[in-house]
Amino acid sequence: MTSPAEKRLRILILWGASHFEGYCADLFWNNPAYEIEIVSGDRSKKRSPHAASWSRLFSLRRRLARGEFDLVISGPIQNSAWPVHRRFFTRLAEAFRFLTYKHRMLDSFWARWLLAGSSVPLAVVDFLDTSYVLPQDYPLLRACTLYFKLNLYFWPRRSLMPLETFFGRKRVTPFTPKLRPLTNGIPKRSIPEKVRPMRERDIDICFTGTIVPIRSKGDIDPFSNLTFNPIRQEVYERCLKLKDRHKIFCVNQLVPWEEYLELLQRSKLIVCTESFGCETWRHYEVAANGAVPLINWPYAQNYMPLQPDVHAVYFSLIGDDFERAVARALGDPAKLEEMAANTRAYTLAHKERGHVGEWIVEETLRQHRAAVQNQA
Repeated sequence: MTSPAEKRLRILILWGASHFEGYCADLFWNNPAYEIEIVSGDRSKKRSPHAASWSRLFSLRRRLARGEFDLVISGPIQNSAWPVHRRFFTRLAEAFRFLTYKHRMLDSFWARWLLAGSSVPLAVVDFLDTSYVLPQDYPLLRACTLYFKLNLYFWPRRSLMPLETFFGRKRVTPFTPKLRPLTNGIPKRSIPEKVRPMRERDIDICFTGTIVPIRSKGDIDPFSNLTFNPIRQEVYERCLKLKDRHKIFCVNQLVPWEEYLELLQRSKLIVCTESFGCETWRHYEVAANGAVPLINWPYAQNYMPLQPDVHAVYFSLIGDDFERAVARALGDPAKLEEMAANTRAYTLAHKERGHVGEWIVEETLRQHRAAVQNQA
């Protein structure tokens, strides 16, 4: 907690509709150490209380120039007034739409313009599942101090390759050092106070969730044969084959929330395969509930990842590595109990979203101070 004598950090947040309540608020908004002002456009049927008028945008630009904020945080650009990947007349129509009657939906698009003439550092938090920085976010990449990316490749430059195609290698590659890995983390409200001991759990392996992505009613998918998750399909089939050796709960469907919470407390190993992104929220729901995540080897990095055989059991889909990894884990109950305790403690200490938000703020300000000192 911040004492009355301590000065709170003044932060301006520009964030789109997506993941506002469940991500932005969990990362930053609920931290008493921050004094936060938000720009966020329409999010539902009613107008957002944080939407910016033209007069407010100009006022914020003047306030930033005067140094009234210590940090600006922006989500990725979800609506662009001038999309770089469209034809001229489409771009013109988009510009007319968003710069007139839809201007309150631009939110994070204004970040670079607001910071013009200001020395306030900018942190970009790109929570999109894609491993790439998208072309519309290139202005943010140029303007920011650090760019935090979910599913950032282990070789970070690979995440900038689409930008190299659009804007050229010489213009884009120098920004690679700005990239930092991000993590989904877990909201504090999803962390139970107590968990069931490993010895009292009666399910060896738990697999739940859909193999084909869920779509809205009436939303027809013309590529239905391509949108299923082949990794989940293969692990699902392998789990079914293990039923004669282990106690398995394996369903190709979502289960009701209360039942899912009970499964988290009953299971020893819970399958956490990749989906549209490499890391999923389930990693930390499982860890926080005292089970051990069963994860396929990732293709991307994230902030403070769960370590193999310390916090989680990792497996490859090559050969019978999945089956051997499961047998090793279940064959050593003492080690499994230790791993479950390790992963829950690690998740509470580092993966609760408030802690992730603090790291984003501290890392950006540290990098900004180092850059200022280098220029001096």
